[in-house]
Amino acid sequence: MSGPRTCGQGLAQGGSGHEMKATLTIIVLLALLAASAGVALWAWREIGEVEISRHGLIALALGAAATFLLGTGLMALVFFSNRRGYDDQAHRPDDLPPHDDDGPGRPPERR
Repeated sequence: MSGPRTCGQGLAQGGSGHEMKATLTIIVLLALLAASAGVALWAWREIGEVEISRHGLIALALGAAATFLLGTGLMALVFFSNRRGYDDQAHRPDDLPPHDDDGPGRPPERR
């Protein structure tokens, strides 16, 4: 079969199971998202009627906007760094300095 494999096909054909791990990860993350949304909804209802002043709304909006912009800026830097190749140097094993085969903490053998 020479097409994209679905989650079940990878395991049935002796695949490595990466698809199953990815699916399980997504399911767990969605469950955590649903649980946190449920707790937030419960807390919102338990608090009751709360008035937020104009200054509170401005502070809330500025905080949300700043958080969004910070996240967007950091993600842009990650993508920019990856596309420019700045991350490649961290993954090249040939750039590592030479080391002793004796390992750290062992005295060198006498010859």
